[in-house]
Amino acid sequence: MRIDARKVIIAAGVVVILAVGAWLFWQKTPAFGQSFSIGFVEMQRALESHPRKASSERALQEFFQAKQREFQDRSKGMTAFQRQELDRQLQQQILDKRNELLGGLDKEIRAAVEATAKQAGVSVVLDRSVVLYGGTDLTEAVIRKVGGK
Repeated sequence: MRIDARKVIIAAGVVVILAVGAWLFWQKTPAFGQSFSIGFVEMQRALESHPRKASSERALQEFFQAKQREFQDRSKGMTAFQRQELDRQLQQQILDKRNELLGGLDKEIRAAVEATAKQAGVSVVLDRSVVLYGGTDLTEAVIRKVGGK
């Protein structure tokens, strides 16, 4: 009887992956008998309360208006296909700018959520929109942490 070396290597790899996965699973989850607590944050409210939200929206609005003017200036004499392509490019630039301006705020809020949850001893944090009942409301503490209203 001949043993296929390739099958042995694959089997050993699967065993190693399963062992590492099991070890990681047990390191990240509470053991039997341990409890964990759930918190929630109204992410939209936290974003609206961020001190740089208004200035970021103003900057985005100004950028949008500049891109509208650019489209009007550059699209003169273009074919419909060329205008459509220009519009697609400018829309992508607007989307990139929005992600740049508001994405930084989101990262700050998420960092505040993590820090607040650790301070409160909360192990799982959800958005308020998915919580029907229960949980610890961390919204006000997160807003204070980011310096919001």
